[in-house]
Amino acid sequence: MSLVVIAHIRAKEGQEAAVEEALSALVLASHDEEGCIAYALHRNVEDPRDFSTVEQWASPEAIGAHFETDHLKAVLARAEELLDGAPDIRTYSAIPVGGDKGAL
Repeated sequence: MSLVVIAHIRAKEGQEAAVEEALSALVLASHDEEGCIAYALHRNVEDPRDFSTVEQWASPEAIGAHFETDHLKAVLARAEELLDGAPDIRTYSAIPVGGDKGAL
């Protein structure tokens, strides 16, 4: 069973472009990780400082390995500089409802 990770990230005022650049690089590098099924970056249309990633991983082990990668550690090392608080990272298991459209 795969797991979904949703991370909410808030950029410091004036750091929106730098956060988008850092997260975009993280997403692209994460796509090459074993166990990464999907990894997408989103920005709130009403608040340009509000970003989210929606990720799907093959297993808890794949998520654990992701947290050990150099590309994730590089972004986290810049968190104090770029972010307005710590990211809110949550892991979910799917409750498939409605066939293919109800499962990610």
